[in-house]
Amino acid sequence: MEPKGRPFEFDEDVKILYNDWPYGIDPAIIHLVVWTKFELEDDPETGVSTPESRKQIDEYVTRVFGGREGDVVWFKNWKSLKSVHAVEHFHVMLYKPDAEFVREITNSDVPMTETFDGGF
Repeated sequence: MEPKGRPFEFDEDVKILYNDWPYGIDPAIIHLVVWTKFELEDDPETGVSTPESRKQIDEYVTRVFGGREGDVVWFKNWKSLKSVHAVEHFHVMLYKPDAEFVREITNSDVPMTETFDGGF
């Protein structure tokens, strides 16, 4: 999987989907995952995002999700906490977002938890 350009330069290098197994939080919060074809640099000693990668993510999140203070937050797990290592990603949580906006940015994705019928 090769990126077309620099981080966040081309939309086709990014895919926004629901987190299929979101945390047990307020149902008014929509938990999305932003998957990228490019790496977002971590400090090799701490495993935490570098200031440059945090700046890149901040700018992207502000551009795509808006900068409404308190309604949009993002985080990127430390390397040691990631459940998926093969593809770079970070999380975005939206408080009471417009449903049409979410449908648009996720390309009508539906979280797996909504398709699970509970039967075995």
